[in-house]
Amino acid sequence: MRCWTTDGSGISTLRMDQRPEPAVGAGEVKIDVHAVSLNYRDLLVASGAYGGAQDPPIVVASDMAGVVSEVGVGVTDFREGDRVLNAPLRQWPAGRLNRGWSKTFVGGQGVDGVLAEQVTYPAASLAKVPGHLDLEAGCTFPVAGLTAWAAVVTHGRTRPGEWVLVHGTGGVSLFTVQLAKMLGARVIVSSSSPEKARRVRQKLAADQTIDYRDEAWPQAVREITGGRGVDVVVETAGGPTLARSIQSCGYGARVGVIGVLDGLQAMVNVFQIVMHQVQLRGIYMESAAELSQLMRAVETAQLQPVIDRAFDFAAVPEAYAYLQAGQHMGKVVIRCGA
Repeated sequence: MRCWTTDGSGISTLRMDQRPEPAVGAGEVKIDVHAVSLNYRDLLVASGAYGGAQDPPIVVASDMAGVVSEVGVGVTDFREGDRVLNAPLRQWPAGRLNRGWSKTFVGGQGVDGVLAEQVTYPAASLAKVPGHLDLEAGCTFPVAGLTAWAAVVTHGRTRPGEWVLVHGTGGVSLFTVQLAKMLGARVIVSSSSPEKARRVRQKLAADQTIDYRDEAWPQAVREITGGRGVDVVVETAGGPTLARSIQSCGYGARVGVIGVLDGLQAMVNVFQIVMHQVQLRGIYMESAAELSQLMRAVETAQLQPVIDRAFDFAAVPEAYAYLQAGQHMGKVVIRCGA
């Protein structure tokens, strides 16, 4: 079967390889992969910035949707022909993450990913694709959708009428807007692009947008919220942006720290955190149980993801370059031709 691999030496060295068809073990299913979506993490893995060199090379990417073609011994929840998507960690059934499970995040640090014509996967780490979604839409949820769900719902505990702040217009950010609006919350999106800000207001009904290039944007957030500050922050930037996000928080706000696009270090005002009872939590994916909860919510709300562009299987390097250029709004998808 065909697959795409990386040795961690750069996007230019991504390679289409041939590997034997995977064998199905007990508790596993074989899946004909129809579509894969890319995440910022995939750029880091390919460049060696996430896990270093991959020796031997690994199959790339962590998000897929496809059709079950074979069922292993002991599997009762799936059968041939089911349309499925994967949890990003092969092992994290439910509850609190542990060290062993954290090492099973596919598509990085020596663990093969899913950008292949076929994969095998633990049945316990799969969910069914809702009937209203095609497989290109379904493949966008494992990392970006589940991360947003964890920050907004699982740990953010967003309630109707609350204010949610999110930075940027990538996959996690757009899912944040959709999920927060689904819950009846109000959303502020920060962006440096007037065009993207306009589109996120019109397409996804974001309530307000601000320009994060203006260092005084925390004051703008407070004015928008009538002086109270936001209740939930989905922090995709980190660095100095995290410090300003905390300045934007109201009493009892919940901050989900996800990304480090603005840097690894942040000098925060601890007094503000203490006095406003702000809760900070790192978001490193979520469990298969939470993925199933997300997909039930997606089906109930008939939610459709935002897909910027889809590439053919032979054009994977072009897809990576497009994602790296940062001009996309929404998810970048690869059709696997199954």
